[in-house]
Amino acid sequence: MKNTKPNYLLLASLVISILFIGCSSLSTGQDGPEEFERRELPRQLSEQEAELVDGSGHFGFALMHQLVDDAPDQNHFVSPLSILMAYGMTMNGAEGETYTQMQETFGMEGMSREEINESARELLELLSQFDDNVQFNIANSIWYRDSFSIEEDFLVTNQDYYDAVIEAADFDDPATVDRINSWVDDKTEGLIDEILQGPIDPLTVMYLINAIYFDGDWTVPFDPENTQTKPFHLADGSTIETDMMHQEEQEDMHYRKGEDYEAVNLYYGDAGFSMTLVLPDKDVGLENWVNDLNWNKWQELTEGFNNVTLTLDMPKFETEYEIENFKKVLQEMGIVDAFNPAKSDFSRINPAHNDLHISDTRHKTFVRVNEEGTEAAAATSVGMNLTSVGPQSVQINFDRPFFYVIREVESETILFMGTMNDPSSS
Repeated sequence: MKNTKPNYLLLASLVISILFIGCSSLSTGQDGPEEFERRELPRQLSEQEAELVDGSGHFGFALMHQLVDDAPDQNHFVSPLSILMAYGMTMNGAEGETYTQMQETFGMEGMSREEINESARELLELLSQFDDNVQFNIANSIWYRDSFSIEEDFLVTNQDYYDAVIEAADFDDPATVDRINSWVDDKTEGLIDEILQGPIDPLTVMYLINAIYFDGDWTVPFDPENTQTKPFHLADGSTIETDMMHQEEQEDMHYRKGEDYEAVNLYYGDAGFSMTLVLPDKDVGLENWVNDLNWNKWQELTEGFNNVTLTLDMPKFETEYEIENFKKVLQEMGIVDAFNPAKSDFSRINPAHNDLHISDTRHKTFVRVNEEGTEAAAATSVGMNLTSVGPQSVQINFDRPFFYVIREVESETILFMGTMNDPSSS
């Protein structure tokens, strides 16, 4: 779905997406304000978890670069963590170059399969208990055609490490699409009510789905009485009127003035999560600033905030977003073989089908920012297809003229070929 709302959402979507990368981006380099000391992690990130967070961060910014390059004047809002979870499950079915391309694209080339799975499980547990005053839910599921055989180890691994709900379903029943969409709707508290569109393709044998929901009240809320309609200046030089929230001389707020930007931290709940807003200088512009940003620079940015008395205006907004042609975006980022039935290797899902491949993938998000706080959700789906009908109940009668070939399988050498029009003829 192409989004046509004002350009300020691109900035907000960039910084809010960091909520879904991991907790290491919450560092300020300063003690928190006296009114709300920043909540510490229940424990330090393990080396493996830190690698996963780093990989997610590198991927998130690479994805943002891709989206901004393709549509610089549009708003973008993504959840790298949601994508990583859905494709982390998918990677457990992959081998060879198919696995390697996903591993490298998601920045996990230095990690073993077991390390990726263990760190994913530990990170999910850690994030869910980080701040009792912020609602953060993440859920995974795998739905597969009930007539399609799945390797037990693939299902057990994703249950153990991703806490995935597993369901064999009748993909020919229209109610299955409704049930999958209802699962996503429930896990995102109604913010994303559809991730699949029916009917399901007869060649589709599996969906791997992640859903994330975030709901946090500002630690220092905005007073709705201070919200006023004010001008907002778009990148093309035009101006629109929008509802701008306002805080006046709020003490002990976190602010940073960089070489070509200004930034502030706004915290949620017990300050376990934050939104970091970055305002590039006018002569730099948002597009140029984002394209020059990467995970390492972002980490440096978040380490240099100072306590100030801050007067702040920021817009209220609400938007839903979907990456257009997500499959193409991932292919351009390096995941190629997984989408190609002639090259894909998902033998850890079903070794009997060397044509099993990712046929469709979607990433949808929603965000609402107002005086009380922020509500956001994301859903990512990975659809797996065959190129021919799999092991279903089939009946075929060669009771009319047909063509046939006798061949050597490995070299594809045709030894004989013919047509049969009348088997009674000699």
